[in-house]
Amino acid sequence: MNKTDRQLGMNKDISRRDFLNGVSIAVGASLLPGSVSAQSVGAQDVLGYYPPALTGMRGSHPGSFEVAHSLRDGNRWQNSDESIDTGEEYDLVVVGGGLSGLAAAYFFQKEAGPNAKILIIENHDDFGGHAKRNEFHYNGRMLVDLGGTEYIEAPWSYPAPAAALLKDLGVDIGLAQQVFNHELYHSLDLRGGIFFDKKTFGADRLVAGAADVEPYDQEPAYPTLPAELASGNGDRNAVSAFLSNTQLSDKAREEILQLFCGGRDYLAGKSIEEKIAVLKSISYLDFLTDFVNADREVISLLSMWRASYMGNGTDLTPAFNALGYGLPGATGLGLVDEIARSPERRTHNHKEDFHFPDGNASIARLLVRRLIPGVAPGNSMNDIVAAKFDYSRLDSRESVVRLRLNATAVHVRHTGDPNSAKQVEITYVQGNDASRVRAKNCILACYHSIIPYLCPELPKAQKEALSRSVRMPLVSTNVLVSNWKAFEKLRIYAAYCPGSYFSDVRLTYPLSFADYESSRSTDEPITVHMYRIPLPGGLPAVEQFRAGKYDLLSTPFEQFERNIREQLGAMLTNGGFDPARDIKAITVNRWPHGYAVGTDAENDKMHWFSDPWPNEKKIWLKGRKKFGRIAIANSDAAASAMTESAIEQGYRAMQEVLSNS
Repeated sequence: MNKTDRQLGMNKDISRRDFLNGVSIAVGASLLPGSVSAQSVGAQDVLGYYPPALTGMRGSHPGSFEVAHSLRDGNRWQNSDESIDTGEEYDLVVVGGGLSGLAAAYFFQKEAGPNAKILIIENHDDFGGHAKRNEFHYNGRMLVDLGGTEYIEAPWSYPAPAAALLKDLGVDIGLAQQVFNHELYHSLDLRGGIFFDKKTFGADRLVAGAADVEPYDQEPAYPTLPAELASGNGDRNAVSAFLSNTQLSDKAREEILQLFCGGRDYLAGKSIEEKIAVLKSISYLDFLTDFVNADREVISLLSMWRASYMGNGTDLTPAFNALGYGLPGATGLGLVDEIARSPERRTHNHKEDFHFPDGNASIARLLVRRLIPGVAPGNSMNDIVAAKFDYSRLDSRESVVRLRLNATAVHVRHTGDPNSAKQVEITYVQGNDASRVRAKNCILACYHSIIPYLCPELPKAQKEALSRSVRMPLVSTNVLVSNWKAFEKLRIYAAYCPGSYFSDVRLTYPLSFADYESSRSTDEPITVHMYRIPLPGGLPAVEQFRAGKYDLLSTPFEQFERNIREQLGAMLTNGGFDPARDIKAITVNRWPHGYAVGTDAENDKMHWFSDPWPNEKKIWLKGRKKFGRIAIANSDAAASAMTESAIEQGYRAMQEVLSNS
């Protein structure tokens, strides 16, 4: 190990956690003090099994995807002699323990009655899917952050099934502003900023936004961006003052000032209709290069603007949509009314969004606690945050609802003709063993691209539609630090980092529940949240998604850790931050199959809901069709990464299987 690595703290025990948490699937419980191997068969029944507190590589963690990839690559479990018949029979088996699968089970139990026997099979070592909980314990204190799905966005607009579910679970969305302290960071004179890295901009420099500029009310709570740049239509004096503190060239500063505050019509000579057509047909990056003739520094600055929210860079975002999201350049186009009416700009005040400290993992926990009484104490949304779950009770024989972790479904088939069969047989793999169960109905609430391999008896056209589901990859990382004095000294709570490995860095949301409160003093430990969108750029959307997926699966935890330490060290060095001293734990939630999105195979365009498509182009509608006693859920079924979409698809699938009765 070289001197630089020691200065970063790479010699700490934390750098080995990717190995200890499952890179070697053969790692045994004896090597894991205080925990157990996540891949052990029946591990969830072992005392001390508690995956939310695991650090290192999480999300799509080692041991959660290898069996599915083997299935994709040609291995089959179609011969019943290769699996053990457990003799278990259920009214419903759900493949996938994410929000959609849990919601489907909840809705089914509500309709079929409390005695309906349900089994949920989940390939990860924890339930919730992308609604992932990251839990840290340091100096006698528990700190919680989200590892995937962030919050309940615009809850007042939720479709009826999702709204009813939240109400049934006791989620009081009316308390959104009471649980979220919107004044804390501002009261400490902290604001958003931009970190210009040396590799991209010639020198490392962190520039904090202005203190006297009101935050843009359509921004997500505590926007990463400086307030004066957040709306895309900034105040000329404020934007100019911000740019004067950067190392950008005079040419780049003038172009940025013109984009944010000028009245130039970059599409002069075209009618309103022609302008809209052009902006919808090109990416925002094309707009910058072809119509703005932007400087390289300007393009570098704006390439990942709002990437953590959109899930992709500006090279994949249609220019019209990007302007609706608040990217600059719209001021002189004469499209103020049209952009204001776009779904992107017709957003709401994000103070109405409801946040749990662990994101929507709390919704998953509320669902599991309702489905399996006794698995955790409490009975309200306030006590769910700190509730300790007893994982040994998830798959109890005494429970009518069972949740089986570390179990990858590998074969689903009707026992007989799908048109008349009375049962479905489901084969799953745990460790090195394959087992079979049967059910009257089955809901596949898993990633759609694996379903054709999982269920080969589906019609050819449906399998083809399912196989074309491709997701946007992303990385959601939490870093436990001993204090946040460096942020206080530098006057920031968050920073946009164009050109850096992680494009967004922010302190955890300041939340307060009856039995949990996030850090309030800069002397206290806190979690720092970092986002990475691993897309290479310069390729069609689907090719970028696939390249990003391979990048994530081939990057070891040690590389993530080094990049985290280097970036935080460079960004916060003038605040006295020492990565070797101040970083206490790291959890990297990698999602090779991240945001659900619809794509058009003919022209490789992503589906943006502001631009309606005819149903024949919506391949997810073909893929999600009911087949015999098998229904299909998951957010892929709506081509939408939103929590309400996952819940709604679980409800639809439940209705379809109940129609078999």
